[in-house]
Amino acid sequence: MEIKLLRKAAIQSLALMIGVVILSYIMEHYNAVAISASKDSDESFDSDLLTQGEINNISQGFEPNYSGIQDHFDASISSYYIFPETDLPISQSLLEKLGEQFLIIKKPSGKGLQIKLEDIYLNKSLKLVISGVMDEEPEDIFIGRVNGNEIFNGEPVCTYIETFDQKEEGIDTEIGARDYGNDPVNLITSTITTDDFGISVYDVVLELNHVYVHILYEDDNFYYIDLRRPNEVYDKIIVLDAGHGGKDPGALSKDELTYEKEINLAILTKLKELLDKDNIKVYYTKLTDETLFLRPRVTLANEVDCDFFISIHCNSSVSKKANGTEIFYYDHENKNIKSKDLAEIFIDEISKSIPLKNNGIRKMKDKDIFILYNATVPAVLIEAGYMSDRNDLEYLKSKEGQDAIAKGIYNGIWRAYEELMPSE
Repeated sequence: MEIKLLRKAAIQSLALMIGVVILSYIMEHYNAVAISASKDSDESFDSDLLTQGEINNISQGFEPNYSGIQDHFDASISSYYIFPETDLPISQSLLEKLGEQFLIIKKPSGKGLQIKLEDIYLNKSLKLVISGVMDEEPEDIFIGRVNGNEIFNGEPVCTYIETFDQKEEGIDTEIGARDYGNDPVNLITSTITTDDFGISVYDVVLELNHVYVHILYEDDNFYYIDLRRPNEVYDKIIVLDAGHGGKDPGALSKDELTYEKEINLAILTKLKELLDKDNIKVYYTKLTDETLFLRPRVTLANEVDCDFFISIHCNSSVSKKANGTEIFYYDHENKNIKSKDLAEIFIDEISKSIPLKNNGIRKMKDKDIFILYNATVPAVLIEAGYMSDRNDLEYLKSKEGQDAIAKGIYNGIWRAYEELMPSE
């Protein structure tokens, strides 16, 4: 027992002596390093607490407890703080171009590397595809994130989880809320494949905390992706929605040959052809025939804080007399714009473009139209015509009709900007 105690005391003495030598060296050569004494005066100094990384920091004149970038790059940022496993130099000139939030991705060593970005904005995600001949398999730990003066790497950490049931369109869905703090990346999923010729493809999907515009830079060692909110980059932003889709066909014609979802998507496609030529950023809830619940549609519009949210539909009724075009809205006001004013512009411009009856605008009172009621941006729902009416249906199905409806909506968008959001 006494021998064990003596050995323990000897080890503690040796550790204390090593600590004193290290501290003396630091005090002599690096006056900028502040050393805080332990609150417990009886604690002996443990040399294991001084990691190799901290020793490297001290030898470079940095404080070992450096936790971020002060005043946004007033001080140099070392790759050590982003990637503890590497000392590759980070381009200061590129860092100066970046905003408050950005990603830094360490390039895998290899040849012929290429990167492609895909904006999966409906899910607030960014897909990266890095390909080439790689000497090493990339790891998720080499995806660093910076938000102001905070740095994150490795797997995102969730500090709070809450789940609750949400009934939407008659279906129970589980909604989860997770708090990732100020980390702009909430989830990282990746796969890597290599073909017979040695070409590897590294697919990474980053689930982000917001919808961003992604601006790519690179140097010899890293990819840099600036994360900017849409209204920081674009002057004009709209969200267009083709109603229904996939397993939700919408209204059905009397002959049961035509679904509403087909006409809605066709009109949207025509409208996209017109808008592609203009200086407007357009987010589409979908561009193919796919099932999409209502919540993601309105969430996208609110998330990007668009100027106008426009949902395209066709109507139907058991009444044989029902026909024509009408527009639904709620008595909401957002961004100093009344949705009623937006609806009036669209019904006027569409009616100028098409021969169908003008039924005017309809103010909704209940919560029947989920996407309009929950929109925090100016929003309208366009009912282009009645599929239950034979004349309306033939026009809605025709190329001429779809082109004209799209043109009317297009004219309405530009008129809305001129009258409701005039340039200063």
